[in-house]
Amino acid sequence: MLKVLRDDSTGELELSGTRSDLLTLAQKLRNGRGEILLAKVSNPFPYTKSLLRIEFQQAGGKLRISSSEDGEALEFEGRLESLSLLAENIEKFALEADQDDHLHADYLPEHDYLAEESGSLVFAIGSDAIQAS
Repeated sequence: MLKVLRDDSTGELELSGTRSDLLTLAQKLRNGRGEILLAKVSNPFPYTKSLLRIEFQQAGGKLRISSSEDGEALEFEGRLESLSLLAENIEKFALEADQDDHLHADYLPEHDYLAEESGSLVFAIGSDAIQAS
């Protein structure tokens, strides 16, 4: 099951799941709208908290990655093309990455699909061995 961990002091976010979980996420992002419930991690160290859901929807402009106002959700919002480009990167990562690799979604001025106001997100291939509550 997918997990999203957040460090409240830095805003750093990490999304992890099995390769299959990440491929499912990519497929759902291409639909342009939805919600995924997440595994709750009882001890998210070195992070502060475990988020409860991922929400995504189409909107104008490039993709914005953020935490919800209530601090319980990871949000993806942008045009369908941007969501699809992120999905493509997630699929490639899930299929080709080594277990210890990470995929960073960080804004750079020349970025194809991330908006300047987007937060940073790290994708990791996890295992089901993480303690979920």
